[in-house]
Amino acid sequence: MIYKFNKYRIVVFILTLFMMLSNYSFSQLIVSQQNATSLVQDVLVGSGVTVSNIQFSGAAQMIGSFNGANSNIGLSSGIVMSTGRIQDATGPNNSPSKGEDLNQNGYGPLEAILGGGEQTKDAAVLSFNFFCESDLVQFKYVFASEEYPEYVGSEFNDIFAFFISGPGIPGTQNIGLIPNTNQPVAINNVNAGSFQNFFVNNGNGISGGGSTVQFDGFTRPFIAEATVVPCQTYTITMAIADVGDGIYDSAVFLEAQSFSSSEVTIEQQPSYIEGSDVIYEDCGFNTITIRRSGQTSTPLTILLESAGSATYGVDYSSFPLSVTFQPGQETISFDIEAFSDAIVETGGESVSVIYRDSGCTGVELKRVDFFIYDPPPVLSINPGVTQQLICPKQPVVLNASVAGGVSPYAITWLGVGSGNPVTAYPDSSTWYVVNAIDQCGSLIKDSVLVDIPGYVPLRLYVTNDTLICRGEIAKIGGSATGGKLPLIYTWGDVIGQPPIRFVQPQTTTLYTLSVTDSCGITVPKDIEVEVNDVHALYTVRYITNSTVQFLDLSYEDIVSWDWDFGDGVGFSEESNPLYAFPDTGTFPVRLIVSNSDRCKDTVENPIKSFPPFHFYIPNAFTPDGDGINDSFSGIGEGFLSYEMYIYNRWGEEIFFTDDYSAKWGRGPRGILDRIPIDVYAYKIILTLPTLEKEEYIGRVSVVR
Repeated sequence: MIYKFNKYRIVVFILTLFMMLSNYSFSQLIVSQQNATSLVQDVLVGSGVTVSNIQFSGAAQMIGSFNGANSNIGLSSGIVMSTGRIQDATGPNNSPSKGEDLNQNGYGPLEAILGGGEQTKDAAVLSFNFFCESDLVQFKYVFASEEYPEYVGSEFNDIFAFFISGPGIPGTQNIGLIPNTNQPVAINNVNAGSFQNFFVNNGNGISGGGSTVQFDGFTRPFIAEATVVPCQTYTITMAIADVGDGIYDSAVFLEAQSFSSSEVTIEQQPSYIEGSDVIYEDCGFNTITIRRSGQTSTPLTILLESAGSATYGVDYSSFPLSVTFQPGQETISFDIEAFSDAIVETGGESVSVIYRDSGCTGVELKRVDFFIYDPPPVLSINPGVTQQLICPKQPVVLNASVAGGVSPYAITWLGVGSGNPVTAYPDSSTWYVVNAIDQCGSLIKDSVLVDIPGYVPLRLYVTNDTLICRGEIAKIGGSATGGKLPLIYTWGDVIGQPPIRFVQPQTTTLYTLSVTDSCGITVPKDIEVEVNDVHALYTVRYITNSTVQFLDLSYEDIVSWDWDFGDGVGFSEESNPLYAFPDTGTFPVRLIVSNSDRCKDTVENPIKSFPPFHFYIPNAFTPDGDGINDSFSGIGEGFLSYEMYIYNRWGEEIFFTDDYSAKWGRGPRGILDRIPIDVYAYKIILTLPTLEKEEYIGRVSVVR
């Protein structure tokens, strides 16, 4: 349970916080204070209802009109009643505790709904008498409150009700109920946890909220309705109040003109685009719509009458004189057509469709009136006169004159577009056809010539797309006919070039040749030169020191191979030949490949044929600088790489080389003297052409 003492402390804290953090005001909900009588008569009441004896209790600033068209309140306009000032309803939602205790009285009937001894404060109560033309009254509303969301489930259960009384209603009934229930709409009944599909969370005013309405939450639009006896007087009382205290405001929004009753109306809509109150003989029709609003759950039959100077069923088609609305049906429509009688009737003949509505205060005539005119003049069209141009593509305005029929006309210039006038850009002498259709559906057409004397359309003819091998030269280009001389050729963006050129692209390239005549007409054409790009490529793998497996990596679409192994005796046409060189040495091995289009490419690499492998390692040397046995290394041939490591007796590496020509101990006399006499360990690693490894580990002595 949250007590009032705690709530006031929270209010003081939050108000202080927001005075420091917020100094702006912006609202899309607009409210205006207004007296209750004008609000009910001019804003709230719609069709089929007559009101009287309008009364309001509460402070003047608690009631007014609102415009919610640019807000999220759910209603476009109407009346707002609040337990505080209606001005405090405007957004943005920048406070969780907007409101003020106005020290107004509570309202006993609301307390009776709550039960449990709850007390109400700051009640706004609007009441009036009314009677209806039909058996149902209804209106649309939204309930909103600043008590959301903090005080849901607490004693601060702000509430409102719509109390109705009168003939056929036992006592006084509340029709402000949650849809399809008997529960009143209140803070504790509709919220984020109860009937949440009917609830709009508008933020808490601290961590964010809606920009258009101050209240932290409100319901979606509800409809309140009651079954009544037509023409009998009823009383409705709309009341809203704070519960428990008066500091957090709540409000009810009532939609404009929604307080209404069932009513029958008649509408007409002639079939013409600019339909007025006229139809023509043998042309178009008038659609009559009977509309039923309000209670539609029971059938309703109404009687219609015809009137006017035109004769029913003779001058125009007969229409039903009795129509029945089925349950749930809201509209009934039928068409009236006018017949041609070959009689000239200046000023036309009148037609009326009438419904005599027996209302509470007498018979009210619901009617539509229109006229039938003689058939319109025959549709005619004049497409205009022949126009001459010097050059093609010049703008020419096409403008037809249409008369007769019933306007407006639907005019189309074939190949140009709809409308009149239109602008065309002919590239040669052209007949332009124009169609016109009037509102009667009559069609007429004609044509007009736009002439370009002596001009032959400019045409450009170019060579076909070309396929070449990389490195070849292609001849491309073309020639033009027609147009107005002189002609200028352009390659890409280079103006004034010969129409034929020779190109040698390295990759597939798109060339654009354009021709321009003296009228400024340009015709471009693309020519693609596709380069068939062949790439020769191979790698090798040694089987022995002098036997090599050649592996072709060439691309693309290779169909032939020509190998020259560079030793004067070896050749092959295989894709991956195996060749044993008869001698040692380095040989320039060349590969020539061809694809299916006979494009070729060549690659040449030096390939070494190694001698047979052998290797020798001495076991001592004398680094004394006398030029005899001064250094240490392995000696041999037939390998690719060489690594030598020297270690002292403690396993420390004291020398390393991966250069076969480098020796341990080679250097000036002073350096050689620093190599102590001792026994050293060595490790030599060799890589053979076949990529196999040979490793030698042993000892070598330094002596002097």
